[in-house]
Amino acid sequence: MLKLMKLEYKKHHLSQYFKWVALWIFIIFALVALMGWESKNENELMFRDYADFISLTNILIRIVFICFSAVILSRLVIDEYKNKTIQLLFTYPLQRKKLMQAKLSIVFLFCFVSIVIATFVINLLILFVSPHLYLFEKPVEMSEVISAMPSSLLTAFMMGGVSLIPLFFGMRKKSTSATITWAVIIGVFINATVSDGGETVSLSQFIIIPIILCLFGFLVGYLSYRKVDQKDLL
Repeated sequence: MLKLMKLEYKKHHLSQYFKWVALWIFIIFALVALMGWESKNENELMFRDYADFISLTNILIRIVFICFSAVILSRLVIDEYKNKTIQLLFTYPLQRKKLMQAKLSIVFLFCFVSIVIATFVINLLILFVSPHLYLFEKPVEMSEVISAMPSSLLTAFMMGGVSLIPLFFGMRKKSTSATITWAVIIGVFINATVSDGGETVSLSQFIIIPIILCLFGFLVGYLSYRKVDQKDLL
């Protein structure tokens, strides 16, 4: 499995995407920091504390990397079917199921690892930059950052599962645009916020929603290769 994943990784030159991952990490931080800085100049801080700041950055991280994962998914799976190159791959002396598992594992790991890295880097930036820019009222402490790590890892894992859902829509018409469009819709939906005029809550904070979507994503992935050895999906 690992060898197949490495071959697919090299074949599609996926390392180039990590440059965009790094760029988007700093874009997200800069955007949210700028919002906090501008609100300070208006004498009304947008973020009361670290929790408020990281909440918004986490929403943006999840949306961006679910969409990024859809691009990877399109390249590894949808385009292979669309361009008929999957037929050549299926002539190799290995199980089709193993090949599909390797492709989907790459998508899952890309989403998971990207979110973990983004969360870690942005937390480091907050620790170093916040004392100088005063982005929120209450100074951030290392203990707050460390205590948030377990939930961040769990969220990244669930988003990895969610990133497989666009496969369901993309495979129906072998469409790259449909795959990415549905990734945007799902990303926005799961991270949508509701407010009662005082407190703002993201739907992802209701743990049952990301759990259900994560399980659905794994189901989509499973169904995509369950009978691929017995029938031609083209």
